[in-house]
Amino acid sequence: MIKAVLFDFDETLQDRTLAFDHYACAFLQEFFPGITAEDLKKKKQDMIDTGNGGYVNRVEWFSHLIDMWGWKNSPSAEVLARHYDENFGFFNVIFDDAVPLLKELIKRGIKTGVITNGPSVLQHTKMNNSGLLPYMDILVVSGDLEFAKPQPEIFKYTADKLSVKTDECIYVGDHPVNDIKGALSAGMHALRMNWGWFKDKDLRPDVLVIKSLSEVINYV
Repeated sequence: MIKAVLFDFDETLQDRTLAFDHYACAFLQEFFPGITAEDLKKKKQDMIDTGNGGYVNRVEWFSHLIDMWGWKNSPSAEVLARHYDENFGFFNVIFDDAVPLLKELIKRGIKTGVITNGPSVLQHTKMNNSGLLPYMDILVVSGDLEFAKPQPEIFKYTADKLSVKTDECIYVGDHPVNDIKGALSAGMHALRMNWGWFKDKDLRPDVLVIKSLSEVINYV
């Protein structure tokens, strides 16, 4: 019997690809005042192409962009990385079916929550601005802990906090390792959200695939 459904955040509860697009536009307009539409489009694509869906060391990533763009008198890569962590969370694009799904799970007496990797300030800013916290029993951010996905400890920690067993939980996420392999290693069931940067990558025959959040309700 499933007692809890837990979620990744980016590319699962929110369209991180579109959220990043909005952030990148705002970033470029802030740091390159008067940028032309053509240059903005090019630089934004550079950010997308090199950003690996957010799975980068951001200081190294910004250092690379500074070099790529020949950005003279740029802020330091550390300052730009901090800008990302402090501001990206204001550009959420939550999937339309996220709240209806969470409400239905609550109606059925199923606990809900988020397990997300990332710096504390970034992930808490996202969640605080997501509108989803009223529908969550728990929020677990790796930046607040000594372990992170795909380590089984973070999944077991969350189940313990909810007073449920891991095999009574479904974990929904898009990343084949951090989300799917991690959840399975902890004894949870897994649903693969096939969206975003990792769409169609490393799908597993033993893990059900969904294309929208509304499909989750079919598995509880």
